[in-house]
Amino acid sequence: MIRVNGELINPNLLEEAFTRIKSEAELRTQVSCCERDEEFSKAAEEEVIDSILIAQEAEKNHRDLDEQEIARRLEELIKLYREHGASWEMLEAERDNLRDEVMANLRMERFMGEHIPEVAPPTEEELADYFESVKKQYRDLPEARCLHLIKMIDGHEDQKELLEEMVALRKRLLEGEDFSTLAKAETEKSSKEVDLGWIPLDRPTNPFETILFSLQEGEISPVLSYEHALHLVKVTERKGGMTPALEEIADELRNRYVVEKRQAALRALASKLRSEAVIEHVDFENPDES
Repeated sequence: MIRVNGELINPNLLEEAFTRIKSEAELRTQVSCCERDEEFSKAAEEEVIDSILIAQEAEKNHRDLDEQEIARRLEELIKLYREHGASWEMLEAERDNLRDEVMANLRMERFMGEHIPEVAPPTEEELADYFESVKKQYRDLPEARCLHLIKMIDGHEDQKELLEEMVALRKRLLEGEDFSTLAKAETEKSSKEVDLGWIPLDRPTNPFETILFSLQEGEISPVLSYEHALHLVKVTERKGGMTPALEEIADELRNRYVVEKRQAALRALASKLRSEAVIEHVDFENPDES
């Protein structure tokens, strides 16, 4: 666990931040990012620590709040919960926690108003520059549809002979034989399936996908050794890999620009608070031992 200025961080906050950060990265890149879990975990830890530091600073600087404003906002919050089906019994049991939530939000609003400047929407020139810096994240996922012929290495005693057989099959295909017909006759896949359908570029360093996405429509691959088998593929269609025009996502970009500018200001403030903070990693079973 992590302790910030004596306050233990709820592990659920770290897990929620990790899940969100990873999901956002996968949505932007349209690629599974499991190999980056350590990176996402570190980013989640930094984000939660920063938020705790800012919340602590807000509480320290805004202890006195208007009771009437607290009461008004508390009733608004209770009304909102009621509209979403919460019972009066549950709300009464949670009233103290809800009041704490209202007070924390009020303190944060005041603190943000004092320390985080408002950000004007970007000019057209700024928007264009920002688009250039992030447009790769908006590129849609390349996909390829292909036909497939496979021979299992384990089923052949002479691997050199197997490779020569696959090279000979490739030569016949390059000379014009129909890939689908030949693959159905020669493949060692038990289902005799030769059309793999649409395959997304999920793993750019995977040998099969590296070859597949280096081919153009109608092109036949070299013989590929992968997962105890030799493969031949033919790309029949390609799609995706396109970036939308700036005009199509301008509103989203403007909002993202403003949010990122404010987040940068928050990170700068949190960095200053970190220099004065006591941040400890403690044993979960012995939280008093740093």
